[in-house]
Parts: sequence; structure tokens; C-alpha cells
Amino acid sequence: MVNPQSKKQSWYPAPMFDDTLPTIKSLTKTKHEPGKRGIRRSSMLNKIFMKQITDLMSTGTVAMNIVGRGIEISKVKVTPDFQTVNVFWVCKGTASDDETELVLQKVAGALRHELSTLRIMGEIPYIVFVKDKQEAQIADLNNRLAVADYGEDYVMTEEGHLLKSEFVLNTKLSPEVKAKIKQLEDELPVDEEPLPEMSNNVFGLDHTKIMNRLLAARKKTSDAWNNLDANSDVISYRAPVNALPEPSISTQTKELADFLLQRQILNKKIAQRTKNTRDDWQLQVSSLHEDPDYNPDEYYYDDVDDLDEEEDEEYYHGGYESDGLEELETATPKE
Repeated sequence: MVNPQSKKQSWYPAPMFDDTLPTIKSLTKTKHEPGKRGIRRSSMLNKIFMKQITDLMSTGTVAMNIVGRGIEISKVKVTPDFQTVNVFWVCKGTASDDETELVLQKVAGALRHELSTLRIMGEIPYIVFVKDKQEAQIADLNNRLAVADYGEDYVMTEEGHLLKSEFVLNTKLSPEVKAKIKQLEDELPVDEEPLPEMSNNVFGLDHTKIMNRLLAARKKTSDAWNNLDANSDVISYRAPVNALPEPSISTQTKELADFLLQRQILNKKIAQRTKNTRDDWQLQVSSLHEDPDYNPDEYYYDDVDDLDEEEDEEYYHGGYESDGLEELETATPKE
């Protein structure tokens, strides 16, 4: 009997622990590095999430808490492991940024729920709102420059208030002084500078001169045709002025209807004559078969070409062809 303890044991090397400190590359290394297909999928998801998130933030159920804060989304990026969606928003560099960040963190869950109803992915990643570092640094730099230029107590006004059409005088003036000022303003001469003539020179070409030459040549040609005598020997390709008037559309329609009616009547006559001829031929054949002295061998021909062509043509066409052509000629309207 074989001893079960004598079975060969597999040997595995013991793990070697390195005493060296971890590097930045080892700490930031992702567990799931996407391939080409993963990178393409990530870029497509970034575009889709960017469109859907911005739409839901402006018109969805979470829009009531967001609209009016001036939130701007700069970009959306999905992590390589497809577990998180980082939504980068532009901060203004003011005290309201902290409040805006808290509001965005609260609506992240509701926004993820609305995205799940759109069936973009099987499982929607967690949404995390992140400040855009580049925009934050630019806003911080602008604030520092404003403090350095105008001081810490400087309050920037809106751009629309910087330019005004009229000056406002805060000092109260008497009516006599106002009337005197208005009189002086009316007496001041108004110098209106005349507007310069619009130039048509483009790339060194005087378009006005070129158009004038073309119009002059065109007028010269039209005058030559108008002054041309109709009885002269010069060949003219123009239609004469005293040409016959063309018939109206109603007249042409009536003539066409009459022609079609006559043609239909003629076709009916030809069909009736063909039917009568066929009936006469069948009646003649039946009478021959009823005759007791009828012998089929006498009416047998070895070759169809032996028949007389004149009799054959007269039999099939002579009965109605000439009359049909005469009626067709009479039915055709004369031009």
C-alpha cells in the first residue's frame, strides 16, 4: 500500500520583501490600463456624458438648485476603470465657489439617477465634480492682479456700467443756470465731417470703370439691333416683329380633342369591319363542311406561297384599308 505522505510536494518561492520606498509611478499606476478599444470607448463616453450632463443640469429636476449660479462645465472625463466620471467646472475665484461646490456635491446622486434612466451604460459610474485647475489658477491670478492694481477695497463694477451715453451731474443747479448751459450748447457750431466716397478699387481693379464699359458696349449692341432695317440685306437671326400669332392653348386643346375623337371613331370602324370579315369567313367554312360533295383534299396546298399574293392581299386588306386611310386623312386637322 502506497504511503500518502510520500507524495511529492510542490515548492513555491517565498515572496521577497524589498525595503526600498515606493515610487510615484508605482503609486499612480492604474490597475486597468485601457487598450485601443478602451481609449476609443472612453472618448465616446466623455462626449456623451458631456452632452447629457449639461442638458440635465439646465433642464432636469436638479436644475432648480443650479440655475442662476452661472456654473460652466469645461470638460468631462471617465476614469480608465470606468468607475468614476470627473466633471470639471469653472470656478470664478470668489467666495461663492465654496457654496457652489457644496451644491454640486448634493446633486451628484440625483444626476446619476437621471443618467441611469437614459441607458447610456449598463452601470453609470459615480459622478464627482472637480474644480478645473487651469481655470482656477487663471481666476486667482486675475484677482491678485486686481488687488495689486486697485487695492484690496476695490469692487469691480459690471462692464455695462462702465460706458454711459450721458454724463450724470449730481450737483443741483438752478433753472437759470440750466437754461444758460442749454443756450450755449445750441450756439456751438456742429462740424459734420463729410463721409468719404466709397471706393470700388479691389486688388487694383476699378470695378466702376469696368461696369461702365460693359454697359456701354451692351447699349451699343442693343441700339444697333433696334436701328436695323427689316428690308436690308443683312442676315438677322431674330424673329420678325410681324410674325403670325401662335394659337392659344384652348384652341390647341380643342383641335387635339377633335383629332382624338375622330381617331377613336376610325379605330372602331376598322375593328367592326375586321369582325364582319372574320364572321363571313367562318360562315363560308362552315357551309363548305356541311356540303356533302366537299372534299378537303381539293383545298390542300403544298405550299402557302403558291397562293396568289394579289388575292391574299385583297382578302385581308382590300376590304377596309383604302377606306380607313381616307377617313384618317379627313380626321387629321389641317395646320
